[in-house]
Amino acid sequence: MTKLFLILSLVFTFTQSFADGDYHYFVDLTKASNDKLTITLIPPDLTENETLFMFPAMVPGTYEVYDFGRFVSNFKATGKDGKIITIEKIDKNTYKLTPANAIKEISYEVEDTWDTEIKEKVVFEPGGTNIEDGKNFAINTHGFFGYFKNKIEAKFILEFTKPQGFYPSTSISNINCGLTKDVLSIYNYHDLIDAPIMYCKPDTTTIKIGNSKILFSVYSTTGLITSKFISRNLQELLFAQAEYLGGILPIDKYAFLFYFTDKASLSGSNGALEHSYSSFYFLPEADTTVLAQEIRDVSAHEFFHIVTPLNIHSKEIGDFDFNKPQMSKHLWLYEGLTEYAAHHMQVKTGLIEYDAFFDVMITKMKNARNFNDTVPFTKMSKYVLDKYKPQYPNVYEKGALIGMCLDIMLRYYSNGKYGTQELMYDLSKQYGKSNSFNDDDLFDDIEKLSFKEVRYFLNSYVDGNKPLPFKEVFNMVGMNYIETRTEEKITLGGISVGYNPTTNHLIVVNTDKLDAFGKKLNFKEGDEIITFNNRKLSLENIKEVLGGYMENAKAGDKLIIEVLRKDKNGNEKTKLLKAKIKPVEVTETDILELNDKATEQQLKARKEWLGIN
Repeated sequence: MTKLFLILSLVFTFTQSFADGDYHYFVDLTKASNDKLTITLIPPDLTENETLFMFPAMVPGTYEVYDFGRFVSNFKATGKDGKIITIEKIDKNTYKLTPANAIKEISYEVEDTWDTEIKEKVVFEPGGTNIEDGKNFAINTHGFFGYFKNKIEAKFILEFTKPQGFYPSTSISNINCGLTKDVLSIYNYHDLIDAPIMYCKPDTTTIKIGNSKILFSVYSTTGLITSKFISRNLQELLFAQAEYLGGILPIDKYAFLFYFTDKASLSGSNGALEHSYSSFYFLPEADTTVLAQEIRDVSAHEFFHIVTPLNIHSKEIGDFDFNKPQMSKHLWLYEGLTEYAAHHMQVKTGLIEYDAFFDVMITKMKNARNFNDTVPFTKMSKYVLDKYKPQYPNVYEKGALIGMCLDIMLRYYSNGKYGTQELMYDLSKQYGKSNSFNDDDLFDDIEKLSFKEVRYFLNSYVDGNKPLPFKEVFNMVGMNYIETRTEEKITLGGISVGYNPTTNHLIVVNTDKLDAFGKKLNFKEGDEIITFNNRKLSLENIKEVLGGYMENAKAGDKLIIEVLRKDKNGNEKTKLLKAKIKPVEVTETDILELNDKATEQQLKARKEWLGIN
């Protein structure tokens, strides 16, 4: 082992004096200081006198201009044979270097984004960087490595000096790991930015889905969450996704990189960022029973990006300009249809019941009303970085509903034989990873693969500003859609509840919509529900207890709820909330019911859409 280490060390030292057509980057993770690292670059051969060295303003998947050059300082360039290199900072992300052909080495410091004093436009953590000396390095590569404007297609070789026992979890396949140093290489800057790396002491699990190797890598600040839990939780989901995609995944390797924390994030958010062959997750530490379904939902979404934009993307994405990004018109496809597929796959393969799927879609209908429905979705997508930036979250709401409507229409007009699953497969074959489509040609291509009615839908409801025709679309699968309905119902009082993982109690988090029955019970925000009609209430039995109440309760029955409530001094005391059950007038929106007079064509479409009669 000692001899091998010495040989590797000599090789690593030799590469530092080697110049060719490749980028040679060096990062010493053992020398982090004040959440900063020094990055050194031996550049590829440059022939021009003047060049621009750039850091990304934006990267695919973020839909936000973050200007990662803001986190770079102490930028230096040394020349060959003592020549002076003139450095001019053009903007936040760009340095002009002269003479370029005399550059021997470039160095600069990078500050992490998770724990920075730069509070203007905080970077969403899954797309940012973390430098925790001796603990964890979240290396979203766009936050560490720059490029020369005219050398974006050159090879990148990254050499990391690492703390003892650390391992680089990544989707990058070309890796040589040593005891203290690792070398990773990748074809070009586009592929580099598409491949985050997480360095820490490894907690990893690898499984195989067909011919695809799936890596789960976890860093948990408290040790509560492990890669074994994540892999067990997601394995069934991934097999189902493979089934949904036709039995074969279009990848050889994929990396799930998870960072779990017990502290609040700088952005105030948590979530994930997709890549073609990996996804990076920043999530809160919590009880595994609470996290399980959330992890499945978000992972299903991110994993489906192996279809789009990996194999289906426009030129705006395929030839992404990191410093002057141009947006595609088809966020409904990249994010919306992906979000729909993440939930549809789960019901289609039996992982969730169809009523849970409908609950998700109905919630999206309600949420979509919070956005401007008069702007064509293609127009919103094209200008989402500026004019329509506040509308971006609607890609996960209305965007998913567009995907649902498209799927139903395809099933109906094909007599159940063709849906968005088949459409995405055919588009993947037509385009593929290295072939980008023209934004203006996509609807033409979809029409050729489907029906003129589908083209009308895309023109009217995606490229046009008509509200989605839920009544007509659901009728195609033998379902009645009712926009609003008012009737008397037994309720839980109109409260919104959350969960306290410390006490394992449900907690009343909002009483803004308290109805007459809720006011009679006298709910207060912060009440922790201990028992419900003398039955202990927890996250595990909530469906059974509350569902049983909703099904069996009758007007005049007595309801007794024991809660834990803080008094004015902050002392907790138990209190009994009592009232006789009285139905209240409730106005509901977005109601779905099965039509018992559905036609054979409608029933066939519904069967193939959801697998239900």
